[in-house]
Amino acid sequence: MSLVTFLIGPVVGGVIGGFTNRVAIRMLFRPYEAKHIGPFHIPFTPGIIPKEKPRLATAIGQTVSQHLLSSEILTSTLLSDEMCQKLSAAVNTLQARLMAEEATLETYLLQYLDPEELEHVATQLQDDIAAAAYAKLADKALGHKVAAMAVDQVVERLSEGFLGGLKAGVVGLLRESIEHKLADIINEMMHNNAHQMVSDLLSTESQRLLHTPVCDLCRGREGLFAQLKTITLKAYDTLVRNSLPKMLDTLNIQQIIENRINEMDMAETEDLIVSILDKELKALVWFGVLLGFLLGFVTNII
Repeated sequence: MSLVTFLIGPVVGGVIGGFTNRVAIRMLFRPYEAKHIGPFHIPFTPGIIPKEKPRLATAIGQTVSQHLLSSEILTSTLLSDEMCQKLSAAVNTLQARLMAEEATLETYLLQYLDPEELEHVATQLQDDIAAAAYAKLADKALGHKVAAMAVDQVVERLSEGFLGGLKAGVVGLLRESIEHKLADIINEMMHNNAHQMVSDLLSTESQRLLHTPVCDLCRGREGLFAQLKTITLKAYDTLVRNSLPKMLDTLNIQQIIENRINEMDMAETEDLIVSILDKELKALVWFGVLLGFLLGFVTNII
């Protein structure tokens, strides 16, 4: 037997092996839809993956939601030492950046807010604080407290010496009348002027803050940043532990994955799978070539 004749069997076997494996891989995806000849359904159509797409979508959704993105796994990952260290480092980075920021607070905030939004936030904050402060200052009980404190100071200052004691005694006898009259005066003054006074004070202070460099506002407040870090880490821990399971239940990851896979066009699905398994699929084709070649070689020997 000549060498050419001897090699024909292995070569043909290799070609057939590679071709059949290539066809088998192709039949995983093609055709995308069932084919018919008249009333008869052509076997093996559609391909395996298009035919089993709904079942595969359900299986993948269950696997991902139960074993890859479950509440326990995500909680463990998000609360790992590595993640907490990254969050702590982010707060440290923010502190360092703010400590070195020479722009004014207004300029800094305008990086994140429009001028109108910043003005609205500042005005709303001033109004809320002014309303809360005015409610306290307009309370009639405050007038009586201030009046009592004022009378106490007058009695204390007048009580020195004999004549002072006499004056203090007179004031003491008239104490109730004096306190009542003084309280009325204070309450009327607060009612008429407190709101405007508080508003003017807050407006002045807010403008001063807005035009102060951020670094100056942060200087000497290292303890505040330490508290911020502690609060941030605690809030993050609480959010992950208490809210993550509810969020996952609401999102329903399994259903999202199922819907996304079912909505994907089969050509898109094929391109995705082939791009991921390109090397493996090519290796499978060459394995068919090798197996066919070896079978042809063995046949020649037998």
